Amino acid sequence: MTGNLVSFPKEQSKMPRRKNNILIEMDSYKGTGAKLSWDEAVEIYLRAKRAETSSGRTVQYEQDNLNSYKKIMMEQEVEPSVEEVTVEIIRKHFVMYMAETKGYALNTINNRIKTLKRFFSFLQREGWIVKNPTTLLKTRSGQQATIYSLTEEQILALLAQPNKNTFTGFRDHTMLMLMLDTGLRLGEIIQLKLSQLDMKQCFLLGVIGKSRRPRDVPFSDEARKALTKYLQIRGSLSSDYMFVTIDGERLKIRTVQEIISNYGEKANIQGVRVSPHTLRHTFAKLYIFNGGDPYSLQEILGHTTQDMVKRYVNLWKPEKKMQHTKASPLRNLFRKN
Repeated sequence: MTGNLVSFPKEQSKMPRRKNNILIEMDSYKGTGAKLSWDEAVEIYLRAKRAETSSGRTVQYEQDNLNSYKKIMMEQEVEPSVEEVTVEIIRKHFVMYMAETKGYALNTINNRIKTLKRFFSFLQREGWIVKNPTTLLKTRSGQQATIYSLTEEQILALLAQPNKNTFTGFRDHTMLMLMLDTGLRLGEIIQLKLSQLDMKQCFLLGVIGKSRRPRDVPFSDEARKALTKYLQIRGSLSSDYMFVTIDGERLKIRTVQEIISNYGEKANIQGVRVSPHTLRHTFAKLYIFNGGDPYSLQEILGHTTQDMVKRYVNLWKPEKKMQHTKASPLRNLFRKN
């Protein structure tokens, strides 16, 4: 009868109920149980920045500041970490070390603090760390670095330097005119293409700066006249870039920096470094002096916040007051009587 017995499957024993607790600690994210290293975190951050911005200089700027942090910590035999660092450690071994031991300028220190805050905020936002150690970290207060700009006499002297009888000279003169008239960054001026030029409305279309947000930048009729002549001289080329070399290639950043610096030396401009950024500051200053409002200036310059624009306005307020005193309608009216 044993052959006729039917065997039934054994009832499986019940699995123990899982405990409803946190399974993993938030200090492990790599899937291997290994903590995120400083170098890994920096690479993740820079990869995200490259996806967010077309400006290689912005990414390099962030990388340089983060490398500076690592170097300073290593000098003090403090291992750079993204998970075990505290705001006290950052203040003592980074901020105060830069200020007291290195003697760095206020602007340099604050720029590095801002990069560090962006870095840790990104890591927390993306889920790589639980706590952001820089939440309570503030920039240092003190006297801001002077923003240098050119006077009207210096501008005229600078514009007189390029030899407009040559292609490169006329190109340089046009480029200087456009930078002084629009406040474009160096990276923006070399990336300009003919397809962005609206000569009828006098606009540079879709200029992309640090924020990657395209903006339309107006230019004056004086700049339009210079551009019209330059485009005739430039002629038809395979390259769509507006400002090119004799060989028809796009100008490089270092080339433009040297061109502007050399013209500054020839013009015997002293007391101020003649650079693309100085031209940008000069545009902002004269824009405010000539009645431009801060909000349109912010849009033209491509700033995402009003911080820098407010600094422009406050910095040059005394000079604007002197200008108003000289040109005050009432003051001049009563002087005549």
